[in-house]
Amino acid sequence: MINEGVGKFLIYNGRVEEVEDATIFTRITKPSLYEVITVKDGIAVFFEEHMKRLETTAKMLNIELSRSTSEIEEDFYKLISENNIENSFIKLVIYEDDYLVYEFWDRFPSDDELENGIKVSIFDYERENPNAKILRSDFKAEVNKYLIDTDSFEAILRNSEGELLEGSRTNLYFIKGDIVITAPDDKVLKGITRTRIEKIFEKKNIKVDKKIIKDLDLGDIDGAFITGTTVGVVPIKSIESIDFNPKDNKLIKDIISGYKDLQSEYIKGRLN
Repeated sequence: MINEGVGKFLIYNGRVEEVEDATIFTRITKPSLYEVITVKDGIAVFFEEHMKRLETTAKMLNIELSRSTSEIEEDFYKLISENNIENSFIKLVIYEDDYLVYEFWDRFPSDDELENGIKVSIFDYERENPNAKILRSDFKAEVNKYLIDTDSFEAILRNSEGELLEGSRTNLYFIKGDIVITAPDDKVLKGITRTRIEKIFEKKNIKVDKKIIKDLDLGDIDGAFITGTTVGVVPIKSIESIDFNPKDNKLIKDIISGYKDLQSEYIKGRLN
């Protein structure tokens, strides 16, 4: 695994080390458990939910976690303090008995993309276990190259049945009329943002249909958006040759606004 840490310091098994001197990255040669958490205003947003998912994945893979949630949280806030982080992303990688916590860069949608939508392309790939969050460096590198080649913000994964279930690092939603359509929970990684979005659906009485959309169905769709820790909620303006007009889609705008409110409420609660 390449050293993708930014900032001066990282946390390795609870110890502060300099990023440029870290050798742990080169020892990570197999798929690993990981979580990515957004930091806003110096707060690790939805930290507790990320830890619950980490524990679920570990149990699913029969991995015993040797550090407690409170110890990991201490690592996060130690890094936030050492690197003076206000708004960024932090990744936790667990490889065998090593715990690595570091700040890293990820592309965030621009103001124009949040307003007018992003371009996405279809990438043929099928996850072995969609419910487990596992770091696979070869998959990430392959997708990043594809995004550059297609000038796309995100790649929608298409399996051998033509099913469009999720993005390479995001959850995927479609809109038909006043109904939001997304894949059944057992078909995708249950993202933290996905869980929060469902609370918005309930609060705003938005109808949700959990079913599978195939590539041949795209012509009948009115709109689409993605959600994820590092992107929030982002409208889609095109999938391959299919164009949408998210700027005038009130339903998507309501969901984006609702998610921002949830983030603000969480941060306010942690600061008080």
